[in-house]
Amino acid sequence: MALPYEFKAADVIKEGRCSQEHVNEIKKWLKPAPLLQMQDELIVLLLLSCENDVEASKITLKNYFRIKKKAPELFSNQDIDHASLEKASQVSISSSLPKRINNSVIHLYRLQDYDYRNFVMEDVFKLAFMTIAISQMYSPPDNQIVLIDMEGITLMHLTCIKLTVLKNFIDFLQDAIPLRITKIHFFNVNYVAEKAIAISKLFMKKQLVETMEIHPTSMKIEEFHQKWIPATHLPKEYGGDLPSYIELNDKSNQYFRKLKPFFEAEEKLVADCDLSYLPK
Repeated sequence: MALPYEFKAADVIKEGRCSQEHVNEIKKWLKPAPLLQMQDELIVLLLLSCENDVEASKITLKNYFRIKKKAPELFSNQDIDHASLEKASQVSISSSLPKRINNSVIHLYRLQDYDYRNFVMEDVFKLAFMTIAISQMYSPPDNQIVLIDMEGITLMHLTCIKLTVLKNFIDFLQDAIPLRITKIHFFNVNYVAEKAIAISKLFMKKQLVETMEIHPTSMKIEEFHQKWIPATHLPKEYGGDLPSYIELNDKSNQYFRKLKPFFEAEEKLVADCDLSYLPK
């Protein structure tokens, strides 16, 4: 089933960001898999995420389907109006910020409800992955910069950590995500946040760990603007010129509703994929 992207692979190829030759090479490699004749747009996203390394793209593609099948708690029922995701969208912020830096999209994640009893890890993580679809739907970015604000994380939140869910989440981030991460900024890192990050690092490869920048609660936001991301690209809560993260989160939820046909098609594509047919 074709995924209803709003961009055309031919336009990305025309821009010189990847080649038709590489797309064709992956399609030829996929030919023995009868239920996985992927459209050019998804192949282009995989190539971009792997910096046009065909062999790395093949590995990422296999991991993409393998982990999505393995972790339905993170990749099924991606309906923002489902009770679980509606609640998660009130507990957390998952926003694809409207301004890019050198065609790198910026994603912001944080809590808005600090009551640990309302925190369901798999639903919050699911929204985080759904946010990627927003940024790739119309004009694929080259990379992503991730902002994770740890404000509101308490010791009781650590009791909500499900190690299997966390491992699947991190495995997808580092082995299967069709949008390369260049930097992960952690804001408001205190003693508790350090513990949460340390637990996450248990499942991280060196390459992902090296993207991380830890910013303590004492950080001056003006220094962050100067060194990392200018105020023009950040919500007003971070000294920026963009609307509040609450407003931006509401816009993300509107996009999620608009993208319901996409998520339904994606889930069917994953369900129909027989991993035994994937080429070695």
